[in-house]
Amino acid sequence: MNDPGQASPSRAGRTAVHFPAMTPPRGPAPTPRNLFSFSRLKAFDQCPLRYRFRYLKGLKEAFRSIESHVGNAVHDVLEWLYEERAGGSEPALDRALDRLAEAWDARWEDGRVAVIRVADDAGAYLRHGREMVASFHERVFSNDRSVTVALEERLSVRLSERVVFTGFADRIGRTEQGTLFVVDYKTSAREGNGDDFSEGLQAPLYAAAVLERHGEEPVCLAGYHYLRHGSTSWRRVDRDEAGRVQARFLAKAERALDATEFPARPGILCAWCGFNHICERARVPDELSGGLRLAREREGS
Repeated sequence: MNDPGQASPSRAGRTAVHFPAMTPPRGPAPTPRNLFSFSRLKAFDQCPLRYRFRYLKGLKEAFRSIESHVGNAVHDVLEWLYEERAGGSEPALDRALDRLAEAWDARWEDGRVAVIRVADDAGAYLRHGREMVASFHERVFSNDRSVTVALEERLSVRLSERVVFTGFADRIGRTEQGTLFVVDYKTSAREGNGDDFSEGLQAPLYAAAVLERHGEEPVCLAGYHYLRHGSTSWRRVDRDEAGRVQARFLAKAERALDATEFPARPGILCAWCGFNHICERARVPDELSGGLRLAREREGS
């Protein structure tokens, strides 16, 4: 399936239209315990102890990884590009790169960004960010004829009396043919697999939530744009598929709700966990100890 934003643009009269505010899901009011985002469920899937620290005890992680920092800064630029277009402006690449530098510096100031791989240089990550923005601007944004419906839109759907799904969609739009789509931007080093936990659930869940808002719409496309690779994958989500995706998410969320034990799952991801300095089972090799060192420095300051 082709990327909705690959053809040449016709920008006259382009307008961004936002959904009306969503009515709160019916049933018991959502609480921190029954409000499940994709990130929350992924934390439980990867390490129940990290899930407990963050979502049940409300602890704050001691650091953010440089990879997360790059992703947040690049997302800020892409959102800004489409906001500018909605306002009638067509920002050039140099403005987009300036915006990236501003976002990078603003998010760096709190001193919580850690370069996990100690041999790496933070400047290399900024260069990766610039490359991703430049490629996206040239290959996608400049040729995009799709219409933006919403950016960073909060979606919320009650899946049961016990579970409410919530999440923020990077961009919701319509193709030239009028088909709704949701796209999630990925800055990871590898392209995902539609069968794995992340790729199989995240964007399809957002698409299912969009269909909840549009009772007349039969289909929503769920996509991932892999910024390092310049590629996009699409999945067609009709109402039957939306039900299957939501049922899968619900089953996993209910397992998290019913859990009474939250064991640590030590492994390579310990290096990127902001609780590794307080977890007795964390396994962090020296070459990946940038986060652990920063956490200990902040703890001692």
